[in-house]
Amino acid sequence: MKKNRKKIPFVVIMLGMVSMFTDSASEMIYPLIPAFIAALGSGAIVLGIIEGVAETTAAMLKLISGIISDKIGKRKFLVVIGYSISSFIRPVTGLVSAAWQIIFIRMFDRVGKGIRTAPRDALIASATDENERGRSYGFERAMDHTGAVIGPIFAIITLLVIFSGFGIKDSLLALRWTFLISLIPGILAVLTVLFYVKESASPGKKANPVSFSFKSLDRNFRIYLFIVLIFTLGNSSDAFLLFRVEESIKDSGAVVNLVKSIAPLNDMISNFGSTEAQSDVINILFLPLIWAFFHIIKAVFSTPIGALSDKIGRKSVINIGWGIYAIVYFSFAFLVFLPAKLQIGATFILFAIYALFYAFTEGAEKALVADMVKEEKRGTAFGLFNFAVGLGALPASVIFGFLYSHFDARFPGYGGTVAFSFGSVLALIAMIMLATLVKEPSKKSN
Repeated sequence: MKKNRKKIPFVVIMLGMVSMFTDSASEMIYPLIPAFIAALGSGAIVLGIIEGVAETTAAMLKLISGIISDKIGKRKFLVVIGYSISSFIRPVTGLVSAAWQIIFIRMFDRVGKGIRTAPRDALIASATDENERGRSYGFERAMDHTGAVIGPIFAIITLLVIFSGFGIKDSLLALRWTFLISLIPGILAVLTVLFYVKESASPGKKANPVSFSFKSLDRNFRIYLFIVLIFTLGNSSDAFLLFRVEESIKDSGAVVNLVKSIAPLNDMISNFGSTEAQSDVINILFLPLIWAFFHIIKAVFSTPIGALSDKIGRKSVINIGWGIYAIVYFSFAFLVFLPAKLQIGATFILFAIYALFYAFTEGAEKALVADMVKEEKRGTAFGLFNFAVGLGALPASVIFGFLYSHFDARFPGYGGTVAFSFGSVLALIAMIMLATLVKEPSKKSN
């Protein structure tokens, strides 16, 4: 007979809600950053530095926060601080006057993420049975992605209201106001974690002096972290995908031509000033639209595919995801060379497939961490896992930005091809290493 699945714990549901509100706020801004940076007169190298510094900052804090949460035995306190910092600093993006200033805002935003992530993941691990962890992490990711659907849609509505309702023709000013309004869902996230996330104290748990020993963790786990680092070196910021799309559709005029061929849309866009201004509005609105579509696919598949790792094993699911990543990055390498009429369809198809990479890896990667490490060390383990991801993020994004700009200057149109191909090759190397070097712990049968 089939065993009845347990309900997802209330604390996991509430943390999922917090993730939804937070990502709604974040994704009102994130898909528009490439267009914002371009409007401020900067390009791929600056984008790489911004994203690399942001993710590396988050990684360092995730490690420290995870160790501290293990020692003091209090996860929620750190989770509240982390969400609060991000929610209140993120909207300040709308006030910057130069692209380099975004580095500091993204850095403090990631400080918040760094403080909250490891203790939040440890809370989820403690609240669920090992045979349900993949599903629980998948659910939290699904809620996060739901927020990432709501955020871009909210951004599109906000931009349309600003352009049409208030008659603002300056796209840079419209972006600034959209970023400032992202404060609203951020506040909802903080209130939810404050009043609805409850932490069960471990019996007999006492605070201990903060200490750290990498050697105290299993060798198998350390090898896994190293392989994650290898993969991450080729895993540049997703902002580069949006940058690639923005570059492609701007050069080809694909989206502009499509919108102007549809009479009602053309009539609406014709109110936005000059032909150049109309093109800017169309291209800017396309980015959050494709980003929302991307996260719909992630939200739909994260929970069931996260649960799949509970059945067929974490390594298999992770490697399927990494294989998808390699294929998609190799395909993005050649996006700009497609005929204009095919670019829009290809963009949606590639983002849909890329969403499956996240669905296969996010829940399974974290569930494998929880499987490998004892409960009293999980905060530290998740901190180390996220540290490995972030440690590779700065060189990954900077290298990617350099390859993009350097080869584009020498061979126009081929910079992105080289950069995306580099990421694809490293993913393939990481797949082979994971399959051959890491032993997956056997799960207890219920």
